[in-house]
Amino acid sequence: MSGDITTSRDADQTRQNILEVALKEFSEYGLTGARVDRIAKGTRTTKGMIYYHFGDKDGLYKAVLEEIYPKLRKSEEKLDKSNLSPIEELEKIIDFTFEYHKNNENFVRMVMIENINNGETLRKTDVDTGVSQNILMELSSILIRGQKEKVFNRNISPIDLHLLYTSFCFYRVSNHHTVSTVLGMNMLSSSNSIRHKRLVKDVIIAYLLSSEP
Repeated sequence: MSGDITTSRDADQTRQNILEVALKEFSEYGLTGARVDRIAKGTRTTKGMIYYHFGDKDGLYKAVLEEIYPKLRKSEEKLDKSNLSPIEELEKIIDFTFEYHKNNENFVRMVMIENINNGETLRKTDVDTGVSQNILMELSSILIRGQKEKVFNRNISPIDLHLLYTSFCFYRVSNHHTVSTVLGMNMLSSSNSIRHKRLVKDVIIAYLLSSEP
């Protein structure tokens, strides 16, 4: 019995190791340019074992997408947001989103690649709107609580609020190479990151506090 458990655990670790290396490969080269040989070389397994677990390169790419989206949300759900005011809770979520994108550039690059390819593979995965239901429900709760406590004056949908802060956090990472060239700013430097994090929170909170026109 213990041997079966060990074998299962080893298989899970092997699969996870493959997914981690594959994420780096796909985020750098895309689906077309990625090579299973390189992925195998970077793992503790063989090319044949990769095909055993994932079928083919397309299956591996699909599995990476099915890994990265839930991973973001699971990390988000681990935040301790007890006994926080609506503003404090929202700021904590924005802080998390800002840092997650900054520290997971490969995730950002994978999302960029999928958008370039019109999201074709993502639509074939198990990832759907359900993956974002918890964060949208939480944002809805924050907005309702903020209005009941007469803190927030604006009516905004949870999706629009999510898009508002996520877009800035994403753009800083997705476009930092081109912004460095055309604007001369390193958006990922420590000083700029600190300022930008405060900026996005201040702008969103100010909007929510302002009165409807």
